[in-house]
Amino acid sequence: MQKIGLVLPSLFNNLGIEDAVKLKFLRKKWNEIFSAPLRDYTYPKEIKEGFLYVTVASHAWLNELKLLKEEFLNRLIPYGIKDVEFKFGKIYNTRKKIETEVKTKNISEQQEQWINDILEKINDEEIRLVFKNLLRKHLANMNEIIKRRKS
Repeated sequence: MQKIGLVLPSLFNNLGIEDAVKLKFLRKKWNEIFSAPLRDYTYPKEIKEGFLYVTVASHAWLNELKLLKEEFLNRLIPYGIKDVEFKFGKIYNTRKKIETEVKTKNISEQQEQWINDILEKINDEEIRLVFKNLLRKHLANMNEIIKRRKS
């Protein structure tokens, strides 16, 4: 019986998804591979047969990266990247950081306590904050709808 680490690459290759899997992994590790500000102005867009296309959000960084291509590529070789091409474009932030709580005036103390009771079992701070903001907005909207119907 073969080890899974030996079987997976050939399976991905046979299914034609090797590049897609590699790209997803690279996107997940991008902030570990590159530090700020480089990671803030670049994003791996596509991989084709080991060739990585990187979107760069600034013309200044695009010019800089063309000069630093070899150093940039050296950080990516361990991930199976053979070459890299930089292209100017917009980088869409796929992971929006929620940094602050949404303050709503239309929520009662009972509703606030209900939200806190629901969320106390969620350990991940970022996920808890996202849900807290979502529930606050929803309850505030529902309270507004009820208030309008009564008037």
